[in-house]
Amino acid sequence: METNKIIALSEDDTMSIAAKLAKEYPNHLVLLKGELGAGKTVFARGFAKGLGIESNVSSPSYTLMNEYRKGHKSMFHLDLYRLNCLEEVVDIGLFDILDSKQPCLIEWAERVYELSKLPHLSVEIKRQSVSDNDEQRIITWHWEDSKE
Repeated sequence: METNKIIALSEDDTMSIAAKLAKEYPNHLVLLKGELGAGKTVFARGFAKGLGIESNVSSPSYTLMNEYRKGHKSMFHLDLYRLNCLEEVVDIGLFDILDSKQPCLIEWAERVYELSKLPHLSVEIKRQSVSDNDEQRIITWHWEDSKE
């Protein structure tokens, strides 16, 4: 498993990195890891742009799931922070989404361990202080096949 790493100096950098990954993984499950405010939703916004979806991507923290469309292409964006178990993820239709072969980005996926057993692109975003007023993001990613 090859891990890739890049430093994003701005939100635009984060979005550009995500857009490139969207072209490589256009129909996949993407599990996003990072603390609150790390840039997971900014990453999702860039991923959507990389797919040609120009919607106003926002955090699904309170809605649990947002769907963004352009023509026949959809991107699903979920936030599992408020969920506690696999049954709740099943109830919101995650496996139907995965069966549709549309891209699905999930924030806080580590709250439902079973998701890490599915084939997915794992993306982690960490904030790093550069100075008193400046931060950058360290973005790492790798592909994980299913774990039985």
